[in-house]
Amino acid sequence: MIPKLKVRATSRLVLEAALPLYNTALQQQYIDAIDFSETSRLLYELKLHYPPFIEIIKLRKLGIRHLLNEALSLHPIQQIVILGSGLDPLSLYLLENYPQLRNIIEVDNGYIAEKRAIYDTILPEQNLIHFAPCDITDTSLLWSSLINNGYDPTSPVIIVFEGIIHYISSEAFSKVMQLFQSPRHMNLVMLDYTLSVEEVPKAQQAIHEGVLNMLASNLPEPLKVFSRHQMNAILKSLHATSINRASIHLLEKLYSQSTHFPVDGEGGLELISFYL
Repeated sequence: MIPKLKVRATSRLVLEAALPLYNTALQQQYIDAIDFSETSRLLYELKLHYPPFIEIIKLRKLGIRHLLNEALSLHPIQQIVILGSGLDPLSLYLLENYPQLRNIIEVDNGYIAEKRAIYDTILPEQNLIHFAPCDITDTSLLWSSLINNGYDPTSPVIIVFEGIIHYISSEAFSKVMQLFQSPRHMNLVMLDYTLSVEEVPKAQQAIHEGVLNMLASNLPEPLKVFSRHQMNAILKSLHATSINRASIHLLEKLYSQSTHFPVDGEGGLELISFYL
């Protein structure tokens, strides 16, 4: 039996919200190794004051999977880099659905050793997934960690940047992205970002601001938010191409029977994919 991993409530917040998505036997083995016995007060408060929060998290994760599925259906033999991978077992989803991948590298500086230990227990023979303990904003260390774990900068890569831009500066984000710029724009990036209050429909602005304030009071610092204009400017500075956007409104139409987000901008989150 695997000893259950105890983690901070804020660290497992998103994982706990997305539990219904981890429904394969392998993913369930991983989830069973994490201690959820102490109910997250923050998750309880969010569900109480803003019930659609759970749906937003699930739609975000389904959206990332959708982008991965689209890309891998066209080019199934690729390398994947998951920056700020956290506790999410996205690499297990990829391993189960795309075992032909060349390499999957998870990068994070929190709980990654413990996560690797769980993987080693439930998948002792696997050699596709690699773990790089690293602060992603230390770009020199990040680059060497990627190379040491088999990353090939001459071949296309998919970079998953889910749930990370909320916590770092736009300057730090740009520095990380510059590592993956290529002359032929062969590297695909996918990420989510939080919309600034003015980008949300007026009827929902007070709720959006309330959620941001609740998160700010429970996290080391407030989430970074962006207007679409600000995000466009960042992508332009990176010379990003083939930019695609997916709002929570659109993702709900694709993946859910509910109608929590009937208007574009509701949900306060967008997914973007682009090439570097």
